[in-house]
Amino acid sequence: MNMFSKLLLLVIGMYVIYQGYTTYTFVARSEDGSMGINKLIWFSIPLTDYHLHTYGSIFICIGTLITLSPLVLYLLSLKRSKIV
Repeated sequence: MNMFSKLLLLVIGMYVIYQGYTTYTFVARSEDGSMGINKLIWFSIPLTDYHLHTYGSIFICIGTLITLSPLVLYLLSLKRSKIV
């Protein structure tokens, strides 16, 4: 993996974490879920506590996985080279 792809994964992961954090801590609420917000261009999330917390925590987890993927791939390549 070259440096550009690692940096790109880091930026994308941090953006997804940021979107998850802003979704999780969004202050407006709708009791019946009739209103919503658009996140990550195509997701329309209803403004209920359950949906905001669920989607926010999912975005944070996915962003963390994307951000840590270069490190995991590097560690896997080290293990593979030690076996051979």
